Amino acid sequence: MKTKPMHSIFKWQVGILLVFMALTFANEVIDLPHFVFGDQVTSWSQRSGEIFIEITVFVAVFVLELCLFRRLLGRIKILEGFLPICASCKKIRHQDHWEQIESYITKNSLACFSHSLCPDCQKKLYPELFQDP
Repeated sequence: MKTKPMHSIFKWQVGILLVFMALTFANEVIDLPHFVFGDQVTSWSQRSGEIFIEITVFVAVFVLELCLFRRLLGRIKILEGFLPICASCKKIRHQDHWEQIESYITKNSLACFSHSLCPDCQKKLYPELFQDP
């Protein structure tokens, strides 16, 4: 399913990952602990190893998050747009045939139906059982 909100979420995920990777890389290149805390200068070989490890962890987390996002995206079903519905029987037109609204929504979303009667219909259909006191 390709919807604008899902693409937006994916773009934000990629953007945040790139920002974290850039900050991590900048931290290692600048040797931030040396400047902030007055530590000894870290050797470049140690910093390059840390860059490799941290970027590998970022990529692994991103791939895991992307897999989980795709799995979640497969479960999300959004009904949007106009649904042509019969004014009398409330069936929905879907690809040249008419379908009960309950079955259409059940097939195209994660919603389930449970039938009941509203108070007005209870009085109309069963006046002997549901009378005003």
